[in-house]
Formats: sequence, structure tokens, C-alpha cells
Amino acid sequence: MAAGKKRRSNILIIVILIIAVGAVLAYLVLTNSTGLTGGKPSTNQNQPTATANVDLVDIVIASQSIQRGTLITSDMVTTIKYPRAQMAEGVFFTTIDEVVGQKAKNPIDPTVPITQNMVMSQEGGSLASFDIPDGMTAFSIPVSPETSVSFAPQQGDHVMVVGCMLLTDIDPEFQTRLPNNTSTTYSPLDVNTLSDEVLKIVLTNKGTPNALSVEPIAAGSLNYYGRYELDPNTNNFVYLSASEAQRPRLVCQTIIQDAAVLKVGMFTPDGSTQPSAAATPTPAAVEPTPAVGTSYADYTGSVTLILTPQDTLIMNYLLLSGTKLSLALRSAGDAGEIVTDSVTLQYVMDQKNITDPSKLPYNVEPRVDTLVYPGFNDYILIQP
Repeated sequence: MAAGKKRRSNILIIVILIIAVGAVLAYLVLTNSTGLTGGKPSTNQNQPTATANVDLVDIVIASQSIQRGTLITSDMVTTIKYPRAQMAEGVFFTTIDEVVGQKAKNPIDPTVPITQNMVMSQEGGSLASFDIPDGMTAFSIPVSPETSVSFAPQQGDHVMVVGCMLLTDIDPEFQTRLPNNTSTTYSPLDVNTLSDEVLKIVLTNKGTPNALSVEPIAAGSLNYYGRYELDPNTNNFVYLSASEAQRPRLVCQTIIQDAAVLKVGMFTPDGSTQPSAAATPTPAAVEPTPAVGTSYADYTGSVTLILTPQDTLIMNYLLLSGTKLSLALRSAGDAGEIVTDSVTLQYVMDQKNITDPSKLPYNVEPRVDTLVYPGFNDYILIQP
């Protein structure tokens, strides 16, 4: 009897525990669902959010690498969609036909959108003009290996331009080289002392009787204006005149401190600073003719510099006046100001401590009147 009561008590306890656990689970489920939905059942948790409608337009991009100066064809470009709201007016091309036939001003990488300022019409100006900064000009000068650092300067380098000129003294009125020539003159005739017969002869042969008569100078003579000096040996005055024409005086100075090199050699017919695969040859009637055996690519007899307009005028004047110009290559990245002094013979003698050679009773033989460097072949050693 007692054992039966104990078994019923155990069963009752198990049932009570099961009911308690179920109640807790039910409470937890109800609490989580109401917390996520604010007490309301969720009906759209897994539904996607609607996307706003975006207005798209076509813009032209490069489908391959396009080199500077290349004439763009349809196979070089394509179109992609682009939001109309982000598209600036007049910047992009919307159709391929608008780009075909245009010329690239600069290299264009693939997938890069093509804008109006990246191309120019086929009939437009030279490509070189796009490499010149605003307010500057391009000017070419002839060069040789001796005047261009053995052709070391290349496009993008910076150089200094040196000019050397010969100066002479001139007569301000005649604008001719000094000293002036001299001639023997005679005083004008006094018509009051001449008889009618002599006066008639003078007027017939000489013209105006008051004119100054000048004795002609013998051809080839150096009848220059001279001066009197006292001869220390004889203590007499002697008349001195020049033994030759005036010798010009050499002076050198920096003309341009810093100039960027735009191009070495000839430009291509389309005016590009770089060879262009799509360049169209210029008609022979107007095409400059390079030296025999050379072409636009290998001609190096000129250098084009970027100068201010005023320096361009100065350089043009110096070239026409016969001034010798040469280039000195500047260090990469050096943009500092260069200050130099004019160099003359006296400057060289003083700065380099060169003495005036003494007049000796002996000299070298044979006589040397002109300095000439030995030829290169004189130094070549003959191998056994």
C-alpha cells in the first residue's frame, strides 16, 4: 500500500516538471517574436527592398590604348552606361560617331572615358602646340655636336643658352668701322683771283669752283686716319696709321638662364614631338627636305626651346646678327637662378691668372701663327 502511494507521487512530480518546462519555452518563444516585431507579427522579414529607378546614358570610352596623335577609329572605342545626373554638359561623347576621325592630344589608356579636351579635329593645329605652356613660345636654333653638349639634351631637359659675339668701334655718323680713311685735300678756289679765261676752264673741268678737291686713294692702300707721336729714339714726331683693319673684340655671356627643350631635331609632318604611327605625310611641295641620307626621326641639326616671347625676339636678333649660340645642359631638377659675368679677354687673363708672355730673343720652330688641335687620327695607335 505504501509503495503504491510513493509511485503515484513520483509520477505527479514528473508531470509538474514537464508542464513547467513547457511554460518556460512558450514564454521565451512569445517574448522573442514580440521583441523583433514590436508586439506585432512580422509579415515581410524576407522581402527585398525596392531599388530606385536611375536614368542612364551612353558615354564613349577607349577600348584599347590610344597613342598621342593617333587618328581614332571605331574599333578603338566603345560605350558604357553612365548616370545622367552625374554627367556634366558638353564633357563626354555620347556616340562613337562623334569620336571617330578625331586625333588624340595625349595617350589614352583603356576604359578611360574620352572627353572633349582629350581630342582635336583631324584638320586642327599641330600637336606640338599643346606642349607649350600658356604665354610661352617655341623657337628653334641650329646646333652641332660642339654647340649642344654632343647632342646630350633631349626633350624635357633644361638648358642654358650661351652667346658669343664680336664687337668693333664704329664712326657714329658714318656707321662704319674705325679708324676712318684719310685723303689729301685742296682748298677751294677763290674766283675773285681768277681771270675769266681760267675761270671758264675751271668751271668746265672741275664744276663748282668752291668745291673741295679730294685726291683719290690708291686701290688697296690702308690710308687710315692716324695720329702724331713723339719718337723716343729721334725725339721727332712721326705720323702713325693702322697697319690693318680694326680687330673685333670677343665677349661671351649667358643669354637664357633656363629653357626647356621641346624637341631635338625635326618635327614629324603633323607637328608632333613624338613619331606618330598615324601621321599623314605632307605634300612634297611644302614638306621641308632633310639632309641627304637623313629623315625626320634621325635629323639632329636643330633644337626647339620653350622661351618667353621677349627671349624669342632676343634669340632671333642674335642669330641674324651672327652671334654664335651654344647650349649647356642643366642638372635634372635644378631650376635655380644662374648669375654669370660677361667674359672678355681681360676677364680671362685676370680670373685665370694668365700672364702676358715676355718678348724673348728666341722662339719655337717652325713658326706658329694659328692654333690647330691635332686630328683624331694622330692619336690612333697602330696595333701590331
